[in-house]
Amino acid sequence: MNLSLQDTPYSMSIIPQDFIENTITNNMGQVAKQTSVLQSNGNASYNGELGNSIRGFAIGSALIDGIPIPSSNFGVGLKEVERVEIISGLNGFLYGVGNVGGTINYALKYPTIKPFTNVSIGNNGGENYYTSIDTSQNITDKLSVRVNASYTDSDTAKDNNSNEEKLVGISFDYKPTDDLQLQLYASHRESHMNGVTPLWVITGKMPKAFDTSKSYSPDWSYNNVDSDKIELKANYNFSDNLRLRSAYIYKEADRVAHWFINRYDSNTGTFSRNFWDMGKDKIINHGAYTYLDGEFDTGSIHHNLTFGGSLGKAKVKGGDVVGTWDINTYTNINDLMTWNITNSLSTDNDLSQKYNNKNIVLGDNITFNENWSALVGFNYATVNQWTKWGGSYDESKFTPTLSLIYKPIKDLTTYATYMESLENGTVVKNPNDVNNGKVFDPRVSKQYEIGAKYSINPDLLLSTALFRIEKANRMTENLANGMTKTSEDGEQINQGVEVLVTGKPTDSLTLMGGVTYLSPKVEKTTNKALEGKESTNIAKVQAKIYAEYRLPIEPKIFLNGGVYYTGTQWVDDENTEKLDAYTTVDFGARYETKLDGYDTTFRIYATNITGEDYWAASNMLSESPKSVAFNVTLKF
Repeated sequence: MNLSLQDTPYSMSIIPQDFIENTITNNMGQVAKQTSVLQSNGNASYNGELGNSIRGFAIGSALIDGIPIPSSNFGVGLKEVERVEIISGLNGFLYGVGNVGGTINYALKYPTIKPFTNVSIGNNGGENYYTSIDTSQNITDKLSVRVNASYTDSDTAKDNNSNEEKLVGISFDYKPTDDLQLQLYASHRESHMNGVTPLWVITGKMPKAFDTSKSYSPDWSYNNVDSDKIELKANYNFSDNLRLRSAYIYKEADRVAHWFINRYDSNTGTFSRNFWDMGKDKIINHGAYTYLDGEFDTGSIHHNLTFGGSLGKAKVKGGDVVGTWDINTYTNINDLMTWNITNSLSTDNDLSQKYNNKNIVLGDNITFNENWSALVGFNYATVNQWTKWGGSYDESKFTPTLSLIYKPIKDLTTYATYMESLENGTVVKNPNDVNNGKVFDPRVSKQYEIGAKYSINPDLLLSTALFRIEKANRMTENLANGMTKTSEDGEQINQGVEVLVTGKPTDSLTLMGGVTYLSPKVEKTTNKALEGKESTNIAKVQAKIYAEYRLPIEPKIFLNGGVYYTGTQWVDDENTEKLDAYTTVDFGARYETKLDGYDTTFRIYATNITGEDYWAASNMLSESPKSVAFNVTLKF
């Protein structure tokens, strides 16, 4: 169903490659900070999209080129991504079993129509220097190739924190006939981080945020991920009105990690900690889809029909998680960054989890006339999960979707959508939780959404959506012994409004931003003290705007930057204490010229220029200290 962004009856945001390059963005935490539909929960620099939430619900899995990846998506870096697509709200009809609040799709780098070669040298902040090359060339008139490689190393802008990353990717695009397109992508990526940002457990009143320019864990703590992926895609046009789309991906990631959980008792002003050897994880994902798209008319009514299915399979081999307590307590927070190196304690990995999600979909985009259309679909989803801790399930559900679309004028689209979606049951994966390893049953969630999208001009889109999402309530309690307890009780109802703007009001000005307001309530709970309370670690308001302006002079000089506001969040289920709201400001500049006849771009971009310290969530400090990044890119 080839719908334009304006005519799609869902809320969507696109993060293009130009934005990633011009803000020198290198991880999903930075993307979330700059995007009003995403809220960063603080650990996205090493946990990818899993460190973020959409519409108040945590992201548990993602897509790569529209292919479902059921297990954690370690191993995708922004340097191998052409763009990031964010689909807000339920999307089970589109992609099968997935996330309640929304999902993230990574579009990988494939050959372009026009050949190019970009060579960049730069710095991500601190001493974290990098170099990269990205080239796309036509081998013949039918075969193209793209090679993308980068290397990053050394200390970041955060004390006691360093990051080394290696990436090599290659892709091919082959068109043996006008109707057949074959594509191949393969990559190897290594991401090694030391001085990993710890989790926090607070006893007593929540303190003001500590200095976020420090990691508060020893520099030998680490999160190392080595990953390989290979993707195959095929598109075939049987005729102008009948098309087949198919894709398959294999992704393997090996992760070893030593993390810390820091503890602060605000009653005594003392710190303590424990160390977790997270084991040796091997995560193997298989994902695929096949869809047949056809167009036909029944009288005066036009149909754009899609039938097909997708699947996502995963095996997680994990070693036992082993913890060690530091018997000391500290009054100086900086002492948390010192401790003798602890040898690996965990066992070798064995099979710990299996996922097998299947999805069959039938959808019809029905056009009645130039003003009215409807998107009607049915989905049959199967979720199968097994864990070595004893929890498992195998369930199937039939779920519908219905969208009614009305265009009073060409540039304005309004819509109303109802959707149901089967979601995976929650697996508690937190060694500090008394229910670690518990698997909750899968649930059917529901969403109601009405929205409008208006093309102010061909390059500027304004959109708004009002939504209500109903799902089983997941809650995490802080226990008196410093542990947590994750459970499900009642229903979480998140309703709110999104207003988004993206594009160019003028030839010299680019805008991207929006406002999200959320009311996340807990209902139908057996604990009546929590009835009507708002969910924790969810900002009620986010308002973020990014702008880029070309100065009306020669040579080409651009100023860019953004202001990003995240509102207060409840710390506890009883709604007695809040995290402070925070605002960060970024500012940068870009200069485009020619050196020896080659297009050359100089960039500088400063993030969090006011040095704002804040809690991203009740258990995680911000990962975005004040820093300055810069680079130079030559285009051949």
